[in-house]
Amino acid sequence: MTSRVTALRSDYDDLRARLETLLAQPEKDIAEVDHVVDALERIQLDIKSELGIQGNNPNE
Repeated sequence: MTSRVTALRSDYDDLRARLETLLAQPEKDIAEVDHVVDALERIQLDIKSELGIQGNNPNE
């Protein structure tokens, strides 16, 4: 695994923790939740790209 993938996974873990914190709040900041979800999606796509995976099917 490349150091880039390791860094992306670390960023992903940080964002997941942030998302869990946001969702645990009694008053949810939906705009911030959307922002974090979008960032998570971008990181997932970057990780897939680094690993040579295209689309949602890992067998592609």
